[in-house]
Formats: sequence, structure tokens, C-alpha cells
Amino acid sequence: MNARLPGPVKHSAPGQYLGFALQPVRMCFHLLSSQDGASVSLEHLDDVAVHFLDGSVIVEQAKSALAHNPLSDWSEDLWKTIANWLQEVRCGTLDMQKTQFRMYVTPTKKGKWSDLLHTSSSDEQVKALTKDIRKKLAAKATAPKCLEYLQVFLDATDAERHELVRRLAIISTDDDPVQALNALLTPTIAPHLIEVITHAAIGMAKEWADRCIRRGRPAIVDANEFRTAFHAFVQKNNMPGYLASLTASPEASTVQKLLSGKPVFVRQLQLIEATDEQRLRAVSDFLRASADKAFWAEHGQVFEASFTEWEDSLKRRHSAIESEVGDLHSDKSEQVRGRLIYNRCSVLEPTLDGREVPGHFAHGSFNALADDQILGWHPRYAELLEQGNG
Repeated sequence: MNARLPGPVKHSAPGQYLGFALQPVRMCFHLLSSQDGASVSLEHLDDVAVHFLDGSVIVEQAKSALAHNPLSDWSEDLWKTIANWLQEVRCGTLDMQKTQFRMYVTPTKKGKWSDLLHTSSSDEQVKALTKDIRKKLAAKATAPKCLEYLQVFLDATDAERHELVRRLAIISTDDDPVQALNALLTPTIAPHLIEVITHAAIGMAKEWADRCIRRGRPAIVDANEFRTAFHAFVQKNNMPGYLASLTASPEASTVQKLLSGKPVFVRQLQLIEATDEQRLRAVSDFLRASADKAFWAEHGQVFEASFTEWEDSLKRRHSAIESEVGDLHSDKSEQVRGRLIYNRCSVLEPTLDGREVPGHFAHGSFNALADDQILGWHPRYAELLEQGNG
């Protein structure tokens, strides 16, 4: 059961997070670590938010500190984050009494005022911090760039400032945000699989959020459902006889872009009058197989020579099917014979180094060989391609 969601806040940016690496990592962390019954949203209430069944939430701003320090005293990032939270409380999007505020910064950074914001809990501590800020601000010869946002904090009532600071935590303990995920997984995952499994978990979280956005819904994911799917993936990946794919299905726009470019393997399918559905699947599987091959090689799961041997086996199988179709269906047209060869090859699932591979991998690899004109479907594919047909 999902916690009820309020409307999106003004400073969220659905769809735009795809260009950022940090937010999906943090979403994944919360999906794997939140209590049962919680849901996690991306770019809805904030960069990331955890929603609980009782209506309470944790809102988190995730900041990359590779080029600057978001926690320095006069940081625009720091004071803009706090100003946004105060404004969302005032307009009713966030309920102060049911909200915990988090600012996550990586790699590790520090700041005097950010430390005090994190540790202060009493009225006296918040008043002392506010007094110090006013004093330092008055002494500055020029207005700081953060003044517009800092002023929102200074103009707030004592009660607003106290409640916000009391509920605020600033977390900057990870030099790499993936470290926190690795720490969660290390107790139950073999050391040599940690990097692979973490990569898969982040990709899965991102894909689930993307799916919501594509359907026009807030990117909110049920933590229990995610963990169930993730645990099933881990079990499958731990099987010694299986090579797991860590690539999600490509975006429809990516598939269409490649399809419209008419690469050789698509033109080969046109020669045998393959259906639109077959062409779309071929492009999707071609892209996924290419990504899987690169990932497995990079992470040492498959040696380069093994791919060569495996492709040789695909060529032998293609040749055998081609010969059989020629013998049994010589009365059929060239297009029909080509479709028979293609259809039989598309459902083959040979093993790679004695391990099973995902269903899309062999099909995508056959299309990669067709793209290089190492094999084809139409009996006269080489001649027709050279003539510009298809």
C-alpha cells in the first residue's frame, strides 16, 4: 500500500532528473533501507522523498560537491534549500509536524553554520545561531549571493526556524554515494558481486521511476515491491549457470531513432518483409545485447575470446538452419524462406561459456552479425544490399 502523496512542489522537476546521477542512487538507497510499507519518490516533493503510511515524510535534497562546497556558510545551495522548505511549509505542501528535512552532500564537506543547523535542537541554540548569522551579515561589505534565500530564513518566525532546524539533518559522510549502497549490500552479497549488484540496483530503481514518468504519474515506488523484485534478481544472479542482464529496455525514442536511421540489420529485415513489431524488437534487443556484452567484458564476467567462440556457434547454427530451409522449402519465395530462417534463429538461446543468457541476448547478437553482413536472412541479401534495396 502506498502512502498518500500531496501535489508536486514547485521546485521539483519531473523528467529532468534523468541527466543527474546522484538522485537515482539516493532513491535506490532509500528503497533498500526504508521500513516496510514506505514508498520513495523521485523529483516529487524534493530530489528524493520517503513517504510513510502514517502520512509523515522525509524530504531530501541531494547535492554533488565535486566542484564547490554546498555547506559553506554563504552557500546558495544551503540557503536556497532551506528557503524552499520554509516556503513549501507555508503554502501547505509540506506539513512541518510530519516532515523530516535532509540535505545529503557528497563527497564529504563541512561548514560552521551547517554543522550548527545539524546539531541545534533547543530554542536557545537556534536563537544563538540566528544572532551570529545576522551579526556576520551586517559586517559584510557586499551582500552575499545567497542573501535572497538567507533572508527567508532570517524573516521566518522564531517558531518556524526552531521547528525546521529541530527537524533538519545534514548528512555528508560519503566520499562516494555508492558507498552507502555497498554498505547495505555487503553483509548478504559475495564481495566479487557487490559492484555488479549495486549497479543493477541503481538501474532498477531508475527504470521503475522512469516507467512512472512515462505513464504520466509521479515517480513513486513501493519499497516492499522493489525489494521483492530486487531479491529475486539477486537470487537469479547468484546462480552460477546464469549470466544476468543489467540493462533495462531502451527508451522508445532511442529505438525509433536507430530504426529510422536504417542500419544494415534493419535493412536486412526489410528485405524479408519483417513486421514492424519484429523490427522494433530487433532494435531493442540489438541495443541491449551490445550493452550486456560491454558490461560483462568490462567486469570480467566473460572473456573476449568467449564472445568470438559464441558468435562462431551462432554462425554455424544459422548456416544449418539456412541449409534446412533451402532443402525443405525450396518452393517458397525468397522472402518467406528468409523469414523462416530469421524466425528460427530469433528463438535460439545457446549458452555462453556454459551459462544461460537472457532471451534478448542471442537475438540481439544475431542482428549484430547481420549488421556486419556476416550472415543474412534473404538468400541474396549481399547482392540486394549492394544494390541499395531494402
